[in-house]
Amino acid sequence: MLSDYFPPHFGGGVEHVTSMLCKGLVQRNHTVFVMAVRTCPSPLKETDGGLTIRRIRGIDLTPRLGLQQTASIPVMYSIARAIHEFKPDIIHAHNLFFRTTEATALLKPFIKVPLVTTLHLGKLESEGRIFSTLVKIYESTMGNLIVRRSDHVIAVSNAVADHARSISHASTPVTVIPNGVDSHVFRPPRNGKPIGKTVLFVGRLISNKGPETLIKAIPWVLLRHPDTKFVFVGDGPLLDRLKTKVDQMDILHAVSFLGTRHDVPDQMRHATLFVRPSFTEGMPLTVLEAMASALPVIATPVGGTPELLKDSTCGHLVPVGDSSALANAIVYMLDNRFAAIEMGNRGRELVQDGYSWEFIVEQTERVYQEEINRR
Repeated sequence: MLSDYFPPHFGGGVEHVTSMLCKGLVQRNHTVFVMAVRTCPSPLKETDGGLTIRRIRGIDLTPRLGLQQTASIPVMYSIARAIHEFKPDIIHAHNLFFRTTEATALLKPFIKVPLVTTLHLGKLESEGRIFSTLVKIYESTMGNLIVRRSDHVIAVSNAVADHARSISHASTPVTVIPNGVDSHVFRPPRNGKPIGKTVLFVGRLISNKGPETLIKAIPWVLLRHPDTKFVFVGDGPLLDRLKTKVDQMDILHAVSFLGTRHDVPDQMRHATLFVRPSFTEGMPLTVLEAMASALPVIATPVGGTPELLKDSTCGHLVPVGDSSALANAIVYMLDNRFAAIEMGNRGRELVQDGYSWEFIVEQTERVYQEEINRR
C-alpha cells in the first residue's frame, strides 16, 4: 500500500482511506506493507500484527502550497528496495499527484507485480488559470503515464472514473469503489437533535474547499437567523486570512475556528447542518460522515458529491463559488427544520446501505484478486 500520507499524519481524506483499507485487509487475514513519506514525527519503521509501515524521509509541502504535496529524494530507491524485500502479490498506490505513485509508475517496467492505482480527485480547474494549466500539463504527461502503467484503476466516484478515462485513452480497466464511513462512529445523537442553530464546516482551510464562500454567506444568513453559529473545524494556510475577514465583516460573535479536532463525530452530533462548498472533490469523506450523522448537507455539484446527495433528496447543491445561493440554501434549511431532518435521515439510510468500510474492503479485495488471476 503506497501513499505519501499515512497516520499519524491527518490533514486530508487519503490517509484516512488508506488506513481504513489496511485495517480491513488485515482483519481479512492479509499481510499489508505500507510505504509512506514521513511528513510528521513518527517512527521510520513500525509493525502491528499483519501491518508493517515504512516511512521514507521527506518533507510536507502542504503548508506552503495549500494542496497535499511532499518532496522526497529517496522515494524511488526506497520503494524499489521495499518491493524486492516484501515481494508483494499486489501493489496499491493512492492519488495521481503523490510522489509514491509517480515513483511506482516509473518503476513499473521493472516490476512483475500488478499495480492498482486509486484516483481520489476529479478535475482540478478552479485554482486559477496558471494552476489549471500546470495541472493539465501534469495530467497529460505523468498522469497519463500513471494510468497507462496501472493494471487497474480504482476511482472513488463516477465523476473521477470519467476523469481517469479522459486523462488516458489506454485500455486500463476502471472500477468505481467509493470511500466508506463507519456509521457506528458517525451517528445522530441518541436524544434527538440540539435545539440551537449550528452550521458546521469540516475540512482543510484551503481555497478549493470553499471556506471563503461560506464566510461571505454568513452576513446574509444572520439577517434572517441572527442566533446562528458557524463552526469551522480544520486547519490550513487560509486560517489567518479567514480570521481577518471575519473580524472585518464584524461577525466574530457568530464564528468559531476550532482548528484540527479529534472529536469530529461529536461536533457533527451537535450541529444543525453541514456545509461543504468545494471547488473540487473526488468523494468527500466529510460529506459521508455528515450523512452518517443524519445531518442535512449543502454542497456543490463537483466530483462525486452529486452521486451522494441523490438529486438533493439528502441535501442541497449550490453553484460553485456562489455565496448568495449558499446563504439562501442555509436559510431554507433553518426555516424548514422538519424537511432538513428528513434529508438527514435519508442520508444516513443511504450511507448505511452502500458505504460501509466492510463493503469497500471487500470490493477492493475483488479487484486485487482479479488482477492476480490475470498473471
